[in-house]
Amino acid sequence: MRQAVAPGLTRLLPTPLALAFALAGSFVPRMPAPEIEPALVPVGALWHYRLNSLDGPPPPANWFQPDFDDSAWPSGRSGFGTGLGDEVTVLTGSNLVSACFRTRFTLDEPAAIQWLLLRLDYHSGYVAWLNGQEVARRGPVTEPPAWDEVVPFRPRPATEEVNLSSFRTLLRTGTNVLAIQVHGYLRPAPALALIAELRAHFSRGPYVQQVGPTSAHILWQTVVPTTAVVEYGLQPGPDHFLELPQLTNRHHAVLSNLPPGTLIHYRVRSRTEDGEALSPPGAFRTAPLAGPVRFAVLGDSGSGTLPQLQVASCLATAAVDLVLHTGDLVYPALTRALADLRLLSVYESIMRNAPWYPTPGNHDLYGPELLDPYFEIFLLPTNPVTGTAHFYSFDFGDAHFISLFVPTLMPFRNQQAWQMGADSPQLSWLAGDLASTDRPWRIVFLHSPLFHSGGHRYDDYNFNGIQDRLELQTWLLPILTRYGVQAVFSGHDHSYERLAPIQGVHAFVTGGGGYTLYALTERDRLSVVYQARFHHLECEINGDTLHVVARDRFGNVFDTVTIPRVSPPTLFWVDPTSLPPRLGWNSAPGETYELQATPALTVPWETLETISATDYQTVRPVPDTGSDPTAAFFRLLWRR
Repeated sequence: MRQAVAPGLTRLLPTPLALAFALAGSFVPRMPAPEIEPALVPVGALWHYRLNSLDGPPPPANWFQPDFDDSAWPSGRSGFGTGLGDEVTVLTGSNLVSACFRTRFTLDEPAAIQWLLLRLDYHSGYVAWLNGQEVARRGPVTEPPAWDEVVPFRPRPATEEVNLSSFRTLLRTGTNVLAIQVHGYLRPAPALALIAELRAHFSRGPYVQQVGPTSAHILWQTVVPTTAVVEYGLQPGPDHFLELPQLTNRHHAVLSNLPPGTLIHYRVRSRTEDGEALSPPGAFRTAPLAGPVRFAVLGDSGSGTLPQLQVASCLATAAVDLVLHTGDLVYPALTRALADLRLLSVYESIMRNAPWYPTPGNHDLYGPELLDPYFEIFLLPTNPVTGTAHFYSFDFGDAHFISLFVPTLMPFRNQQAWQMGADSPQLSWLAGDLASTDRPWRIVFLHSPLFHSGGHRYDDYNFNGIQDRLELQTWLLPILTRYGVQAVFSGHDHSYERLAPIQGVHAFVTGGGGYTLYALTERDRLSVVYQARFHHLECEINGDTLHVVARDRFGNVFDTVTIPRVSPPTLFWVDPTSLPPRLGWNSAPGETYELQATPALTVPWETLETISATDYQTVRPVPDTGSDPTAAFFRLLWRR
């Protein structure tokens, strides 16, 4: 990927870099081109469909023609599948052998479209028509393609891209029709599936990454190799230009010398000798040197199912400066084949205007390419210890954000140098990084939670007999509490959970981004709110408060909390090795804790946040019928 750097917006003395791009700064576009949304038929578009059964009639002969009336057919949003677990619309029927799909899209200026791409994942063969003319097929060999023809088996999920630029003259002003017939590999077909998108000009992006106070990175891919110009400025009509003269499909531009805390407008113009295309406008805010910051958090998202699309739709309405992702970006694994249909195309409008800062989850390492696709998609800060972005930190306004590499404690292949552990370089870096920041707010995010009540509660991924969450508590809590971290966001458990603070550290589990939800396994003693609900979080730091809003996939707010920068007295964590035997690893089964006041009061753990900290100072164990291994890790001291 070629990288170009812009001279910037501010009136600074010329630097060698600025002088090198002086020509680019004075560039004037040669011809106006209309802005066209790349996704002509987006992921999740509405399609009409017909299921073809061996014991039923064939589809109408003209079903793929643009003037065919499909109003009597059922409709649904893509992708489609016969109960395969990764579809938006489930196809139900018996003795199926194929299925017909039709969708419409509208164009005002079809002649302005220079390059066209069909991206699809299917099972197991297909034929595609654009406005009644066949444009692509895989599998069927009959002519015309027989509706009941079986095709060779094709494994999935596996995305295919077809350049349809030579068929762009088929496009019409007004309504256009894309039709696809999917074929099975047996009679009847054990499975049928289709998820497709039709794109103009840009096969990916443009999207913004790693936005600092004075710089930002713009990344995109084009259907064919092109040169490019990034047009940007302080107004919707950009007045600065950065030229990228090299022909390539993969583009990377760096805008530099930008003013801090300022809304920057941009768009991308791609060119070949035969024509040019203009992207829709985007806008992002450069990082302020101090002050408020708004960010969203989500995790465990890339399922390809309806809940993912619904969460993405709600997230697109959030007015945020940046997005944190707590890992598991794509299921079953983050691969090059699935990165667009289950990630970049789903969140395209969001990523165009706000940089994403993810942390790897275990599913992001399950593919044969390990983290290669992750680092190709996301341009992230690096740490000085390993020189990579496995774990990293950055500043935005009053906040210092830290991403930790904890995709579980599983010893992943070729990842030992970055694994979290008691003596790991990452842990030492964390302490040094927190010690050196001057930002009043410190936010940490990672995949595996320190406290949680869901399906991964008893995980022991490194098979050492100690549950992962307990090891993470032992390693991380002394550092987080010592250096004043106020909030920790994690995923992995597919649910929402808010936990009572420990010495000012507020923990959240936000793993409801779209994949299958987890029921409550065992309620953690610190759990305040647990809901198996698809959601994202909207957070705002303003002065001495952090306000967190949990919003479900329908846009409903179901939890809110305001966190003070300097917390009042809360639960106090102590390393279990420093505790007396009765409160250490050999604590008696069935103990709970009684906060001492006058009179004595036994307090339910789920209501701890409602108690005034000034009323309680000491704690002693009292008998109870329940048990919880995490109790060994806490001495509950309410401190003035």
